[in-house]
Amino acid sequence: MPKVKGGKRPRQQLQEGRRELTARSGFAAGILFNTGAGQHILKNPLVVNSIIEKAALRRTDVVLEVGPGTGNLTVKMLEKVKKVIACEIDPRLVGELQKRVQGTCLANKLEIKVGDVLKTDLPTCRKDCFRKPNYLFSNNFSL
Repeated sequence: MPKVKGGKRPRQQLQEGRRELTARSGFAAGILFNTGAGQHILKNPLVVNSIIEKAALRRTDVVLEVGPGTGNLTVKMLEKVKKVIACEIDPRLVGELQKRVQGTCLANKLEIKVGDVLKTDLPTCRKDCFRKPNYLFSNNFSL
């Protein structure tokens, strides 16, 4: 059969293709990410493991994660630390994160704060609680 040149795929076919790709990559079907607002989902397990390794997390650590998204990094951190406080502004992604840990032993180690991290009441921290040189910052986060 000859290859058809040109022509655009109908919108329905594009949406079905997105849903199929989303289902294959392990994300919840129907979530479209707003990349213009900085939503980029970390899905490469090698990158996730590399970040976890380089962060040198300890069992006694409490981690603040800004923008956990669907929780790929969050779940790995929960396996290593005492607690993760995750701040997410998008309620759709909050639901996905909750579904991901619901019914697991990791659920009680996760605290989710919904809203803008700059407008959220966060727990106080001792001045010496920040370890160097392990810094992980979002590129859109400024004080």
